[in-house]
Parts: sequence; structure tokens; C-alpha cells
Amino acid sequence: MAKQVQKNKKTTQKASNSVKKVDVKTQSSARPPKEIKPMVDDAAVDAFIMEVDDEVKNDNFKAFFNKYGLFIILFVAIVLSATVSFETIKNWRNNQFKAKTDTYLAANSASTPEQTLAALEKVAAGNYGIYSELARIQIADVLFDEGKNEDALNMLESLASNDELNPRVRNLAAVKLAARKVDTAPFSEIEALLTPVIASDDAWAPIAKEYLALSAIQDGQGEKARELYQEILQDSRTSDEFRTRIQDMMSAISDITPER
Repeated sequence: MAKQVQKNKKTTQKASNSVKKVDVKTQSSARPPKEIKPMVDDAAVDAFIMEVDDEVKNDNFKAFFNKYGLFIILFVAIVLSATVSFETIKNWRNNQFKAKTDTYLAANSASTPEQTLAALEKVAAGNYGIYSELARIQIADVLFDEGKNEDALNMLESLASNDELNPRVRNLAAVKLAARKVDTAPFSEIEALLTPVIASDDAWAPIAKEYLALSAIQDGQGEKARELYQEILQDSRTSDEFRTRIQDMMSAISDITPER
């Protein structure tokens, strides 16, 4: 009987140990699994994204160039051609202007009046732009020096009345003509000759007023001359030397014709 009891006790103890082992396994299996972190290289991911992005950009550029590439090439070619043409024309015009200037200067530096006249006539007859017009005025100066006053006056008159000339050249011819005629021509003629020059208000206007004032003095119009001189003094373009000469003239006419 004692042996039987001892046997049952061992059996019960084994069963109890088995239950404990089952509980331990059950508790162990009920624990949440540990989080498994993926092993990922961030630098590799960024490199992959950049590579994909570059591929997309290249594909877009190829598509854009295939569609508009011909137009781009044509546009660049036109721009380059226009630039080259502009520079070529600019250089050509500068060379032409320099050649005309040299010819004009050479004509004025001839050693004899005959050579000067021949050179100026060549420039006047040629296609030298404004130099051809200036050469005609200088031909008149040479004719005056040679004593051919009538021919010189006729040339200046034709230039002063030529509306196709450069306005400044035409005004210069009118002033030169007035300077030659101021002592002999009536005031009305000098006034008609110089009024357009004064109205243009260019660089020759103050000189035109001075000659018109001289003509007015000879015509007994002291007040008219004084008004013209006053306008010259008020002109900002009047040089100091010119201003002094006008002030002397105003003092002279004040002695002859007192101010009212």
C-alpha cells in the first residue's frame, strides 16, 4: 500500500511538472514578436532616384529637340548671319566715310588755288554726301580769292535756295552770302535771306542775327539792331569773345541812336 501511494505521488508530480512546462511554452508563445527592421541604404535609394530623374530629363530633352530642334538651329543661324552682316556693313560704311573724309581734306590741302579748285570740283561732282555740298561752298571761297566775285555769289545763291541740301549747309551758304552782301544789299534782301536761318535756331542763327543787325544799322533801324543784339547776348550758345563783340556794338549804336 505504501508503495502504491509513493507511485501515485510521483505520477502526480510528473503531471504537475508537465503542466508547468506547457504554461511556460504558452506564455512564451503569447509574447509579441520582435520588430524586424529592413536593412536599406539611403544613399543607394537617393542615387537611384537621381538616376531615374536624369533619365526622365534626357527623354524630355530628346523629345523637345526632336520637335523644335530644326527651328532652334535655323534661329541661331539667322542671328549669327545678321550679326556678321551688320558688322560687315558697319565696317564698310566706316571705311567709306574715312575715304571720303580723306579725299575732302586732301582737296583743301592742295598747294595751288588751281589744284584746290580742281580737287574741290571733283568732290562736289562725286558721291561724297555732305562733303560734296561743303565742297561747293569752298569752291565759292576760292572763286572770291581769285577775284571771280560774280561766279562766287551765283554759287552761294544757288546753294542758299536749294531745299535739297542739308539744312545746316544751306544755312551756312545763306550766312556767307549775307556777309558778302551786307554792305551793298538793301535791308529787305538781307532780312529775306537770313530770316529762315534765324527761324531754324541752329548753330548759325546767332551769326545770322549779327549780320541782320548790321544791315538794320545801315538802314537806320537802331532799335531793331539793339533787339537782335540783345537776343544774341541772351543765347547760351554765345561765346565770351562773341559776347564782347556784341556788347561793343551795342555801345556803339547807343552813341548813334540813343535808347527810347
